[in-house]
Amino acid sequence: MKKNTLAIIIVAFLSVISFWFIFNKGKGTIKETLRNFAVSDTASINKIFLADKNGNSITLERKAAGPWILNGKYGVRPDALETLLTTICKVDVKEPIGKKAQNNIIKRLAAKAVKCEIYQNNELTKAYYIGAETSNQTGTYMILIDLETMKPSEKAFVTYIPGFEGYLTTRYFVEERGWRDRTVFHYIPNEIKSIKVETPSNPEYNYELSVRKNNDYQLKMLSLNKDINNLDTFAVKQYLSYFQQLNFESFEVDLKQPQIDSVLLSQPINILTVTDKYGKSNKVKFYARFNQKKVAGNDGEILPFDPVRMDALLDNGKDFVMLQYYIFGKAFPPSSYFQKSNPK
Repeated sequence: MKKNTLAIIIVAFLSVISFWFIFNKGKGTIKETLRNFAVSDTASINKIFLADKNGNSITLERKAAGPWILNGKYGVRPDALETLLTTICKVDVKEPIGKKAQNNIIKRLAAKAVKCEIYQNNELTKAYYIGAETSNQTGTYMILIDLETMKPSEKAFVTYIPGFEGYLTTRYFVEERGWRDRTVFHYIPNEIKSIKVETPSNPEYNYELSVRKNNDYQLKMLSLNKDINNLDTFAVKQYLSYFQQLNFESFEVDLKQPQIDSVLLSQPINILTVTDKYGKSNKVKFYARFNQKKVAGNDGEILPFDPVRMDALLDNGKDFVMLQYYIFGKAFPPSSYFQKSNPK
């Protein structure tokens, strides 16, 4: 009986040892410094530098508790930044790469990869190269960079985020436009002094809504220089709230520059000017968008313009962007929207 008990204990012990060995195969023999890609304290990160092998690069940086800035001049897309910071925090080694494939993977990383440098409190604390995805698209090839020599380490790995099915390469992109904030209008209602809505094809409908003080508004028809009375305070407040966050969908990339120039020479369908209480104005011109996808109307005829999206020239006079009628249509109500309904 004692012999059987001893045998069971020995078998159990060997099973535990075997399980531990199998589970840690390829991990225990590799230095932690060669496989530790994650930065857990993302709150202390104040700068991220990304660069590819073609000379393209972007720098994301924030000063103290201020907002993140792209390349020292643009706001940063919050969703893209959050995704990157989450990746930086959770990236882990999925498996090591076999000795036979190691050299080939390192050569591929050297030829085509994105370099990521992470700074915490202005100090470079982590750097690595991000390569392509694995053949099953559930892992990403990465290799750490030695911070003393700034050269790649001797081992590359397949990385992933636990619980996420997919690869991470696309999260470390270096296209400046892709990182830029998509905000067109962002105002707290009590920051707005006035909003001017112009319809160049029908100037008689042009109006300006002004905020005098709390619950005191003025609506003037510009062509008549005449105030509209009987305003619906609730409707005005609701309208002002729309401007808390209005974003464009993307930069207009389907049109070539000659086409964009042609659009800009045409008459805008609307012009919207928001002026804040400090006197700073944000003027955006909206244009009908060419029907790139050849969408047909109810009669089967191809529509000349996109029925879902329009284009806009932002206040800086440089950025030509695409946005949705569904999002921005509420920014151009007729003046009657602000008037109380006549009692029946």
